[in-house]
Amino acid sequence: MSSSKPTLYYALFSPPARACILTAKLIGLDLELKPVDFARKEHLSEEFIKVCGMDAFSRISSFVLILLLLQLNPQHQIPVLVDTDGEVYVDSHAIVCFLVAKYAQNDKLYPKDLKRRAHIDHRMHYESGVLFQVIKDIVARNIYGGEGEFNQRSLTLCHNAYADLEHFLSNGTFVVGNELSVADVSIHTSLVTLDLLIPVEREKYPQIRAWLERMEKLLPENEEINLQGARALQTRIQSCMAENRAK
Repeated sequence: MSSSKPTLYYALFSPPARACILTAKLIGLDLELKPVDFARKEHLSEEFIKVCGMDAFSRISSFVLILLLLQLNPQHQIPVLVDTDGEVYVDSHAIVCFLVAKYAQNDKLYPKDLKRRAHIDHRMHYESGVLFQVIKDIVARNIYGGEGEFNQRSLTLCHNAYADLEHFLSNGTFVVGNELSVADVSIHTSLVTLDLLIPVEREKYPQIRAWLERMEKLLPENEEINLQGARALQTRIQSCMAENRAK
């Protein structure tokens, strides 16, 4: 399978997917965007499964199909990138680093300098292992767990994550020093989602609020892509919470 431009399977509500789209726009890369409708279980569709390496399972039961897909892509996640040569990449951090390395005119967003790259990698691990885990905890409790209010555990995780980010930003205007990187993009997509649910208070986190304002000016189509996607997830979570309270 080959294409004239890379293809990204995504859902706009997903912070990791938005990070890939925004990174591509920052480097001037035109992606073919293919939305995946989770409500219709399109992430289990034949096309999506073929992308992940399965191309002859249309007659297998859906249960077995899901098990096979999970073997190849255990996180069962979006985004998924299919490059022009047909190679498949999963995980947003792997994707954004690959896009910059292959398609950007320079390496500023993900530099070859090993010292700076190590710090950027650390911040991206923070995003996936700390910040994004808050969103996952909220989704698990308030969408799937039947809880009608934010659990104290979710609030504690969130404010601990905010405190870490405030510390990172005390050393520069971006999350690693004074230059924009893919770590800023990844962290921003998760943070704007959380900010709609558990606001980042300027009095407690002045560095984060200032950084959010800088990022909003720097990211192309931030309103149309990032904020629209964040609001979609916010609406879903708050609607479920209201339904849970009414039970």
